[in-house]
Amino acid sequence: MDLCLQDLMDSETFKLLEECGDLPSPPGVADQIIHLSSNANSDIDTLAEIVSFDPALTAKILRIANSSLYARRAKTENIQQAVVMFGWEGTLNLALSFSLVGNLDDNGDGLDYSYFWKRSLASAVACRCLAGATGYAKKEELFLPGLLQDIGMLALDKVHPELYSGIKDKQQDHDSLIAFEKSKLGFDHAVVGAWLLNKWDIPEKITQLVESSHGSALDFIDDDNKEAVKCVAFAGVLADCICFDHTDEGYLKEADRAEKEFGIDILDFMNLIGTVTKEFLETANLFDVEIDDPDILETVAEMAKMTLELSGANSNQAA
Repeated sequence: MDLCLQDLMDSETFKLLEECGDLPSPPGVADQIIHLSSNANSDIDTLAEIVSFDPALTAKILRIANSSLYARRAKTENIQQAVVMFGWEGTLNLALSFSLVGNLDDNGDGLDYSYFWKRSLASAVACRCLAGATGYAKKEELFLPGLLQDIGMLALDKVHPELYSGIKDKQQDHDSLIAFEKSKLGFDHAVVGAWLLNKWDIPEKITQLVESSHGSALDFIDDDNKEAVKCVAFAGVLADCICFDHTDEGYLKEADRAEKEFGIDILDFMNLIGTVTKEFLETANLFDVEIDDPDILETVAEMAKMTLELSGANSNQAA
């Protein structure tokens, strides 16, 4: 247990977390994969063998390997080929992601689980797309931290079931939700998420990305992990762009931030929104995550395009 994470929580919450027998945990094969990842003598063939023990998980990984997301000329016919294609980290991330998404029970009228998984999956897709757009070498490695950056909310909902009760309408505004958590607890779910992943023995790199996903704890991040931190944090912003209503000013604000942080201009930002939206819809289908109204999501990219093009036209006229 990282003492720093304990120190960032109040003693009551820490005690409740330590004593809770109903916290989210990786099931079966996922737990074996986590422990395999910490074994220096493990190899990719062993990983493929463990994944193959779960036929449903194997089928899902093969589905995504043969989806248009990876548009390969030759069909991936078995899990060994898929593991070679995704690599160790990519396979680990996908296996854990498929094992976790949607496998946790709703806790009643508190946390909106349906929206939680929708936004989490959108963040994971956005993280992968953003990494690709910015030239990050191993974009598949960022899918899992993008997915798990809000996992602490699930733990908080178990030990403080009253916390999110009565605020379902506000849960879609992530910045306001973070501020709400801090006002009630003195800390937010990123701290709890990092603590939980430590309990799971998730690799430290992923835990660091989750802890820093709201822009805190950056002083403790390794230099070679700082670009990944920026991707994970901004992936949440992109997820909000497609999952939560945005005004014209909101889109322009996020486009300006993308340019400052990543050198992505307005046109590239527009294309990125379109890519994330398209891949999110396909990935949600692969992960069996229900989208309330996919027709609305399919218009998000076009709405963003119109907003940004209008802004460009206005800027040209002003010049």
